Amino acid sequence: MTAAGTAVVVAALLAGCGPAAGEAKAPAAVPGSPSSEPPQPLPLTPAHTPPESMSPPAGAGPSATVTPAPVTKPSAPASALTAVPARRTVLSMFASTAGGRIVLVRGGAAKEFTVSVHNGNARAYAELAVAFQMEIMESAGDGPAPARNGLVLERRDPATGRWNSVELRVANDVQPHWLVPSGSPLARDASRVERFRLRAAVKGPIGSTPLMIKIVDTAAPAEAAYDTAVPARTSLTVSVGM
Repeated sequence: MTAAGTAVVVAALLAGCGPAAGEAKAPAAVPGSPSSEPPQPLPLTPAHTPPESMSPPAGAGPSATVTPAPVTKPSAPASALTAVPARRTVLSMFASTAGGRIVLVRGGAAKEFTVSVHNGNARAYAELAVAFQMEIMESAGDGPAPARNGLVLERRDPATGRWNSVELRVANDVQPHWLVPSGSPLARDASRVERFRLRAAVKGPIGSTPLMIKIVDTAAPAEAAYDTAVPARTSLTVSVGM
């Protein structure tokens, strides 16, 4: 029997062992026999990849994309934020009077002025004093010039309200700081205002001259530099007439 005849017999036998009536079965392929149709490849369904800009539909669950949490740097301690060193300040002073100058008349009323002192944060002072000095005024009359240019200087005591005499040095040289009487303490950033008044006696020279006012650290050693022993100074013009 030829190979073709054998294939027909095998096909007949397989047909008798097929599925029940009503069931369709694809014909078995016979080895060595050419198929009537070439096998069709199975269709491939491409995976659906949404575009990058596509937003999830409304009502959809959270996106599966994991966003990394922002890195938070540890905050600096409060002390590091507030520990800014304060600007260094030093002692200052100024003198003031109505009209900006002391105008006196011989034998007339006294004229008041104030001396304001404000300490900085650089240091505290154990003894600070206000000292006054004038240069010698030339007298137009005969005879010796009166003491202190014929002027009377007083300070008002804030505790009692009384006016007490204050030294007025009249000289053309610089007074050493260690010769100034002891002062009073002044703490850091503290302030004080003192009231003074100047009066012209009946007799004395006339004219104008500056009243030199200085703050003296009377606790400073004798060898201290002038700017150290005298941390602040100012002046007011004094005019004396008849």
